[in-house]
Amino acid sequence: MDEDRQPTEAGSLVDSDGVPDHVWTVLDRLPDGVYVLDADLQHAVVNERASELIGTDRTEGDAIQETLQSLFGHAHERALEHQELMATDAYHPPTDSWLEARIFPSQTGLTGYVQDVTERKERERQFERQRERMDALNDVYTVMQVINGAIATGSTRDELERLTCETLADAPAYEFAFVAAIDSKTADVTRRAEAGIEGYVESIPLSTDPDDPAGRGPAGRAIRTQQLQVSNNVLSDPDFEPWHEDAYERGYRSAAAIPIVHDGGLYGVLGVTSARRHAYTAEVREAIGQLGEILGHAIAALERKRALMGDELIELEYEIQNAVELFDGPPMAEGYVSFERVVQVDEELFLEYGITAAETFPNVEELTECIPHWDDVSILDESAGEITFELTITSPPMFSVVAAHGGYVESAAIDGGDYTMTIHLPKRTDVRAVTEAIQSVYSKTTNVARRQVRPSNESIAQIQDHLARELTERQRTVLETAYYAGFFQWPRNSSGEDIAATLDISPPTFHEHLRSAQQKIVAAVFNEPDTTRGDSGGAE
Repeated sequence: MDEDRQPTEAGSLVDSDGVPDHVWTVLDRLPDGVYVLDADLQHAVVNERASELIGTDRTEGDAIQETLQSLFGHAHERALEHQELMATDAYHPPTDSWLEARIFPSQTGLTGYVQDVTERKERERQFERQRERMDALNDVYTVMQVINGAIATGSTRDELERLTCETLADAPAYEFAFVAAIDSKTADVTRRAEAGIEGYVESIPLSTDPDDPAGRGPAGRAIRTQQLQVSNNVLSDPDFEPWHEDAYERGYRSAAAIPIVHDGGLYGVLGVTSARRHAYTAEVREAIGQLGEILGHAIAALERKRALMGDELIELEYEIQNAVELFDGPPMAEGYVSFERVVQVDEELFLEYGITAAETFPNVEELTECIPHWDDVSILDESAGEITFELTITSPPMFSVVAAHGGYVESAAIDGGDYTMTIHLPKRTDVRAVTEAIQSVYSKTTNVARRQVRPSNESIAQIQDHLARELTERQRTVLETAYYAGFFQWPRNSSGEDIAATLDISPPTFHEHLRSAQQKIVAAVFNEPDTTRGDSGGAE
């Protein structure tokens, strides 16, 4: 006979809790865990399945009571108080499982039925994580739509950055957002826009120095690498230690820093926080990272348009001595090649139109074979001993740098083997940053002149301002390409089909863009007939 069981007056066996043997037999056959507590939530009786689920031997009464109370104590008290069925669940670390209890009260105690619902909980968590990812992705796509809408309506850079922050801060998935800029001279990080928070950038330590703890967080890493950086659990991230107290106070648990970039140029960093840990899944990172590229592209376009529209520009001249020798090109000590205009077709393709003497052109053809990003050169016209040519260039390093800073190449030349380039930039451009970026591509580049230039005639400025607003990027590209490819000359140097093939568009599309651009130009001329050319202003 078991030591814990004693015979009753009727001869049946009971255990030390007074439960008859046949009752234990029935309880142990149940598929669910069952436990019984008295009105004082004491004297726990559990069946074999309940003992397995809570991971405690059922002979250990005190341990069982303590475990059940730690798991379901609040529900026990409410069930007895209100004499109502209660259902609850709890995570049980010793067994790494989720347990659900349905509690039936009575005047003398309560009975609980326990099930392992770990698999169901995992499905629910997966569904919740999927829903959160979809919500986060939808929030990102909403921001993209807002940015695209702002671009279409001609918003300024300040408005773009403000709208981006406000849309992110209003999204359920995120807490607040900010855009910060980096001073290339001092490396200081300064606020440009914020939403959902006030004075954040000024209130926290931020740095670009990897040796400074304030430079090892997501923002500092994003600025240095120009790659998206996240911290999915800021309170346990040692690199986020300088901002742990701030995260506690403001209630965010994940943070992301998105570099705002275009063609290698860094315009700033977009910071976004979330109240959830692990908010930035792989899918969310991929989507939110695009915000930096979209903003960068939009800002670059706005800066370039501002340069085209501006009544004051910065004109810089650069020189690379013995540039032809850098690419093992042909001897050109006596040669002169003038590059009249550069037209950017898309992010990768540029068309450069130039003029050189007929006897020098073979050297240009040979140089095309030597320079990696020079793809092809073709003759557009030959007369009076001069050749007009079109040069196709893929991702030219220096041109990309200039475009990334909102400028454009006004002219360039090869003179006696040296390369010179004149560029125009918006008035407020950081010239030092541009020069350093160009020198990072070609270290022997020197800045030989800097000037402020402006059109001397107000009418030209008005027409340029009007066309910069009215022409789309595609219309401007088609118009410039047609002009410098000799489409408007007679006889034509290039046909509409030729130019359409160069731009990788259909002839009808080329003519459609061209007619639209011509209509806008003619309208501008009739509205403002004085179109004499302006002169450059004096040197600074």
